[in-house]
Amino acid sequence: MAKLLKKEEDKSYLLIFVVVSFILVGVTAWVIVNETIGRRPWKEYQRKFYRLEQEKIKQNYEKERATFESPDIQKKYGEARNNLERAREDFSKPSIQDEYRKLSEEQKALNGELEVLKFQAIVARNEGMEKEYLFGKTQNEQVRHEIEELEKRGKDFTGKIKDMEDRIASIKARLKALTHDIDKYTEELNAYTVGLERYKAQLKTFERVRPGLQVYQTYMEDVNTVDRCMSCHVGVNKTECVSTEQPYASHPDQKLYLGNHPPERFGCVLCHEGQASATSGVKKAHGEVEYWLTPIYRGKSAQGSCMRCHHEGKEVKGGEFLWKGRRLFEELGCYGCHDTAGFGEDKHRMIGPSLRHIKNKVGAGWITAWIKDPKGFRTTTLMPDFRLTEEEAQSIAAYLWQHTDEKKIADEMPSFNEEQLAQGDFLFEQIGCMACHSYQEDAERGFAPNLARIGQKVNYGYLVEWIMNPKSKEPLTRMPSFRLTQEKASLIAGYLINKTSAGDAKEGLTDAVWLEDKEKSHAGEALIKRYGCFGCHEIKGMEGFGKIGTELSAIGSKQVNLFDFGLLEKKILGEAGLRHFTENVGKARQSWLRAKLHNPRQFDEGKYKKPEDRLKMPDFRLKDEEIESLVVMLTGLREEKLPEKYIARLTEKERSIVEGKRLIGKYHCIGCHQLDLDRLHLEGDIEVAGMVKLEEDAGIYFQLWEDNEKFGHKAGETVLIENHQILDRKVATGGDIAPEIIEYHVENEGLVPEEARVFAPPLLHGEGKKVQPEWLFEFLKEPFDLRPWLDIKMPTFSLPDEEATGLARFFAEIENEAYPFEYIIETKKEYLAAKEAMSPGYLLAAKKLFESKDVNCILCHVKGEKMPEGDKTGWAPDLMLAKRRLKPSWIKRWLLDPQLIQPGTKMPKFFREGEFQDYIPGTPEEQAEAMKDYLMNLWE
Repeated sequence: MAKLLKKEEDKSYLLIFVVVSFILVGVTAWVIVNETIGRRPWKEYQRKFYRLEQEKIKQNYEKERATFESPDIQKKYGEARNNLERAREDFSKPSIQDEYRKLSEEQKALNGELEVLKFQAIVARNEGMEKEYLFGKTQNEQVRHEIEELEKRGKDFTGKIKDMEDRIASIKARLKALTHDIDKYTEELNAYTVGLERYKAQLKTFERVRPGLQVYQTYMEDVNTVDRCMSCHVGVNKTECVSTEQPYASHPDQKLYLGNHPPERFGCVLCHEGQASATSGVKKAHGEVEYWLTPIYRGKSAQGSCMRCHHEGKEVKGGEFLWKGRRLFEELGCYGCHDTAGFGEDKHRMIGPSLRHIKNKVGAGWITAWIKDPKGFRTTTLMPDFRLTEEEAQSIAAYLWQHTDEKKIADEMPSFNEEQLAQGDFLFEQIGCMACHSYQEDAERGFAPNLARIGQKVNYGYLVEWIMNPKSKEPLTRMPSFRLTQEKASLIAGYLINKTSAGDAKEGLTDAVWLEDKEKSHAGEALIKRYGCFGCHEIKGMEGFGKIGTELSAIGSKQVNLFDFGLLEKKILGEAGLRHFTENVGKARQSWLRAKLHNPRQFDEGKYKKPEDRLKMPDFRLKDEEIESLVVMLTGLREEKLPEKYIARLTEKERSIVEGKRLIGKYHCIGCHQLDLDRLHLEGDIEVAGMVKLEEDAGIYFQLWEDNEKFGHKAGETVLIENHQILDRKVATGGDIAPEIIEYHVENEGLVPEEARVFAPPLLHGEGKKVQPEWLFEFLKEPFDLRPWLDIKMPTFSLPDEEATGLARFFAEIENEAYPFEYIIETKKEYLAAKEAMSPGYLLAAKKLFESKDVNCILCHVKGEKMPEGDKTGWAPDLMLAKRRLKPSWIKRWLLDPQLIQPGTKMPKFFREGEFQDYIPGTPEEQAEAMKDYLMNLWE
């Protein structure tokens, strides 16, 4: 036993202890390195950012120094320094120094006396208030005398204070004059070194107090989120960018994004997503790790987050790509198959045309070809391709053909001679069809269907009835009535069919018996139900059917494992750089949506499916940019509810403007009317509003419609603005048809563009300041020929009351005018009685001027049943409407100077200084006031 113990004692454990010690030291070193570097990469980012920031300041300093040391600046700096020295020498002269000292002492003494006077005035006022209270209690005459004495003292004090303040102001002005040259040249001298001194001070501060390394975080308690993004992106809210490389770059367009969404309140996570609390790695912080449900949004993708807070329909600046997707989603009618919150709420609109009259509307030889390949007939159509076989297309056509409202229409088109076709052409352009339609086959998609091949599609009799009264065929159509006679509608229909019927599809039809085949109709019914045609079209026998597609209201937060990738998961995810969707669920979701929009039925490839189980989404043949905008929009549709403090709620006024813009878009008012002015942003932070009159290589001739003191020009002036002066240009919306009308009158009648502008539909800029909302509502409901000289008439849209109200309110609200009611005092008896009392014969004098040869308003204006002489093109609106149509304040502004409101108008400026004194003595403003009152009380 002793032998064994001795043997054990002889063993050495040194090697084990050394190895274990090395392992312990290594593990400790690893822990320290991992803790300080590996788990805190933000420290290195911050260090590098501060190095870049310091380098940026040094660069700016060197740049300023180089500029300052340049010969030109040194020369100017030397001149300013010499001027300053001379100014100081002049100021140091004994006489000036003596005057300056005496004035300074006098100012100091007067300031002391002024303080005493002000105190005494306050005491007197307080005593007076006390006496007034006492007099109210006692009605004592002695007290009243005391009050009068105190009032006199108060007035004395006020006079003395005023005199003393004037004396002090005079002394200050003289002191300032004495030091004027010193102040002037000192300021001039400092201007050369201000940048240099600023960057020098920044460098000293930076070297003396280096920024500490720390975690920057925003705790958003109400969404239970800690946002530490700025720990790495420390320069994101810096005004000056130190690098374009991330994470050192500043946020683009800071004023727009961070100005409205300060990081200390919104963090970064609300817009960009990611795992905002993570700081131990880039991928972790960006949420680009397995199973993280909200990975980072970059670039345009981040616009999808705008919908989290901005979901009341107002387009927000900076979210243009998202709103392009929203508009496209609406235009394509995606909500016809897919329930989607916020879409399809307009009960006065269908996505596609009604098919209840299809048998009377189109030829038998056209319908099948259209159903099978809509874009083969019209490339710009919104109708998608359902990839139907000939047999399927015939079956659907048979059902529609047999389920139509029977109504006999005379389909025989009479023969039109060349003169009649020319009349039809003239009428087509005269009434303004080109504002919405085009018949150029290669034209881009416009607001309304392209008519390039309409003659191959529509029956003549139906087209005549449609042109006369579209809503008799489709009550929900946006096409208005132009109040045409049957004769004019026939001429237009004949012209269109003759112009566009080349290669008539009817000629290829040999046998259409199958259209009446009951079995085909039965098969067609099943196909229509399968593909959900009733989601876009009104179809007889299928009223009230539900939507066939998946709801999309929360598609942006739908779990990726619920998307059917079919056998293409590896291919689609591989194109996004992923091996499995769990690596980045955001990318995986977007990749699936992109693939679905590009080729909706590709996920059936390689799989056996029964016909009824196959995918049925049609192909819209979208462009890549359209697909991307839809992907951004769809990923923004999420199942969440943010706290109310983050939601951008609109005011009643904003909501009215949003609704008005929607209605303007719905009815394409901008096809005829210009709603805004061209706006140019010029050097010197100057913005001018008006119209571009002529474009030259060197610049543009621009006519101002608003006074601009900063620019030094008034409304009505046309100015040449050179290209280098223009920093940004915003083209006015609307008036698409105006250039063609102006060009026609210039070429055919020899008018200048200024004169020809009057034949285009009126500009609606400032309409809310001009017309009374009640009149506008009635006019929108029942339009009439307000301007007799216009060929293009305001058509009848048969607007529902709420839509006419929405438009009337829009024009008032956007101009900050009262809505819905405005008190028109000019029509009230007490107002007129007061005017007559001040100036007997007030309205009679205005009437005499109105009818005088000097003004003679009815020479141009319609007055009820009384029409002016001469050509209608020289007529002006009916003055009998003024009292109900126009706002009094606008009438007065218009009468004083029409060119200030509408440069180029034919209306002359009548009221000038010294004119019409025999009728209405006074200023032009007083004369315009009297004429305005007369017009507001004008009767037959």
